[in-house]
Amino acid sequence: MPEAERRLRTRLGRLSAATGEITASTSDRTQSVVIRESLFAAAVAVASTIACSGTPAPPASPATPSTPATPAGATLTGAWAGTGSDPQGPEKMTWSLTQAGDAISGKADLSGLNAADGSCAACHKLKSGTITGTVSGATIAMRLVFPAGGDGVPTPACTITFEATGSMVSRDRIDATYSGTDTCEGPITGGTFTMSR
Repeated sequence: MPEAERRLRTRLGRLSAATGEITASTSDRTQSVVIRESLFAAAVAVASTIACSGTPAPPASPATPSTPATPAGATLTGAWAGTGSDPQGPEKMTWSLTQAGDAISGKADLSGLNAADGSCAACHKLKSGTITGTVSGATIAMRLVFPAGGDGVPTPACTITFEATGSMVSRDRIDATYSGTDTCEGPITGGTFTMSR
């Protein structure tokens, strides 16, 4: 016999003995009825609790990252100028770009920000080269190559390559990070630049 039913029967038995109003057989029937009613009431209460709590809402699905939108009417075609820096030192750049669909190409000129500051950039970053890349939304993937050679270049044997990822923060500004290689000085990491027009 379940513990709850046994306790209920004991309590009802005490009530019968105390009042003397119910015979043993009547007491047993009364106890059975009371127990059934109590169990029914408990079942109704549980069902009501479950119904009121409802089904928990499914967890929200993670948001899908979206590609930043290109500023309205933006094209990279045109003349750009800006500054940047990496462990070799600060630099300045100018670009002349053409955009056709998602592809960009053009000419890039690189020089140290200050030719007399004694940094590697002061002598290594005096080169002309090319820029190519692709545009996806407001994100730009670029490759800048400044080849060896050139008249009056202090380090004609060296080639510099930048692999850059930029973002068009407005129609007329690009912020970018880059890494690369200088064939004379080794790897370049942690570079940043900002270009505007």
